[in-house]
Amino acid sequence: MKRTILLCGILSIAMLTGITGCKAKTAAETSSTPTKTELVYVESTDISTMDPRNATGTVTAGILANVFSSLVKTDENGTILPDLAESWKNINDLTWEFKLHDGIKFHDGSQLTAEDVKYTIDTIKDKNNKFRLASDFSFMDVEVVNPLTLNIITDGPFPEILLRLNYVKILPKAYVEKVGNTEFAAKPIGSGPFKFVEWRKDDRVILEANQDYFGKKPIIQKATMRVIPESAARIAALESGEVDIITKVETSQISRLQGSSSYTVTSGPTTRVMYFGINTLKKGPLQDKRVRQALNYAIDKQALITGVLDNFGKQLATISTPEYRGFDPSITPYEYNPAKAKELLAAAGYPNGLNLEISTTSGFLNGSDFVQAFASQLKDVGVNATILEEDGTVRNEKIIKATISDLYFFGFGGPYSSMDNLGKNSFGTGERYSTYNNPEFDALRKGAGAAIDTNEANKLYSQLQAYIKEDAPAIFSHQQYGIYAINTRLKDWKPRTDEMIVINDAHF
Repeated sequence: MKRTILLCGILSIAMLTGITGCKAKTAAETSSTPTKTELVYVESTDISTMDPRNATGTVTAGILANVFSSLVKTDENGTILPDLAESWKNINDLTWEFKLHDGIKFHDGSQLTAEDVKYTIDTIKDKNNKFRLASDFSFMDVEVVNPLTLNIITDGPFPEILLRLNYVKILPKAYVEKVGNTEFAAKPIGSGPFKFVEWRKDDRVILEANQDYFGKKPIIQKATMRVIPESAARIAALESGEVDIITKVETSQISRLQGSSSYTVTSGPTTRVMYFGINTLKKGPLQDKRVRQALNYAIDKQALITGVLDNFGKQLATISTPEYRGFDPSITPYEYNPAKAKELLAAAGYPNGLNLEISTTSGFLNGSDFVQAFASQLKDVGVNATILEEDGTVRNEKIIKATISDLYFFGFGGPYSSMDNLGKNSFGTGERYSTYNNPEFDALRKGAGAAIDTNEANKLYSQLQAYIKEDAPAIFSHQQYGIYAINTRLKDWKPRTDEMIVINDAHF
């Protein structure tokens, strides 16, 4: 799968985004003697859980990636790499064989075997547990061949299985069975480069280095993820020297930070697709396709990207970024055409416009300003929008129950994001982030996801993108950029296209 590098050192990205590049090294930077062994970084939102089987959200995924291991992992560009598995192969279209490294231990010293892999996947799928990720992994079964060999058998061809398995963090069967799911989530044990120490909700997560890690041992001895929702407070923490990395730097602050030799600002595209979801399950005007299409014609998305995001974003036509398998660049975004929007609204029975509510939450790049500008453009075609600021967790529950506002600003990305996964979870019938029921779309998505031949997959994914553009269950917007400010004393930390903060190569 093609992935895009997002490093400061990549000149092309720096030119694209207008960032001038990394600063020259200082004398302190060139020292080979580590003077600091604790890394502190900041996220705008907290984690949701420490149980990987129930973990949604990219901030959570980043912490889990440091504490747990999986059969395979990805690098900063999304390339699949070995992790617990030293090798794998296809036995047939439905069966994948994995061989584990020998001698891998969990943080309590117990041996990791194929039985732990089977236990992890079996319990994710178990409907009695009601884990939120159950449907993402319900199509696979595990057959233990011997303590270091296992087969994963799928209920149909699924060529993107390695990307999906990247997010199956392997749990210690004996420990979880002994303490139970609730105690495990409070005191998790993995086999990753860092051990869990403490989670103070809405404040911080603390990790310590695992000296017995089977891979490259971390140089950082302690890592703390702090939660600071306000952008200005995150920057203040960086400038005071309290923290080493901050995420989601507002674009208006980039030039000022770049003016200091103490910080580096990096930016680049992620695999997160931003859109305004439409609650098509709510009775009313939004169940009419002409109204949904009108809303897409009403918005000048490129003007929003230029004027609000300062070009730190890329306009998308539908549900795919160029990094996804099956992306079709020939499918173009809706043009900005307010006259066409008014024409469609009138044809649907709303010649004088209509009133809508838009839900938004924190955590998206320049999110508040973006939604305000979006609502202003809607007003130009007679759509009066009321903006509702909501807590992210509360809002997600509303989406699940289809009680969310008429429109909701949303982004889907993360460590196993693909067109199949986004299409399923954001627009699949009955899925966790979907307010859209359409069996035809579901069938197209499943067919594309099962296509092994690349040409066939591209053809089917093109049909999927054309279909969802036409039916318009969302107002498709842009590919989100990751923007980080980093203290220049930190070395070898790399931003990732999946936005996770992974720290086992970082040092001072």
